[in-house]
Amino acid sequence: MIVQVKSFEIEVDIRAIRELQGVMKNYKAEHGLFVSWGGFKISVEKEEAQHFFEIRFWDSDDLIRAIPDNYEKLPEEIQVELPLKRMWILVKEEE
Repeated sequence: MIVQVKSFEIEVDIRAIRELQGVMKNYKAEHGLFVSWGGFKISVEKEEAQHFFEIRFWDSDDLIRAIPDNYEKLPEEIQVELPLKRMWILVKEEE
């Protein structure tokens, strides 16, 4: 798997996706993950379904949702860099 991360707040365009596909081809990787903190332009969103089994596209919301689900699976070095603590909150029962 090849992962590419863009941490700036600008939407990524289709050229960046093509670059990832080229790297995947060079390394014979079957799967890729493209994380863009700023999201993706419409041109990318239109092609997302075509590449569903090849490349996953994550924006900042997807990344933030994935962290708590996978935190315990992360290596200890990463957990030290990103110290999180699980908290339980009592929620009022809906009427």
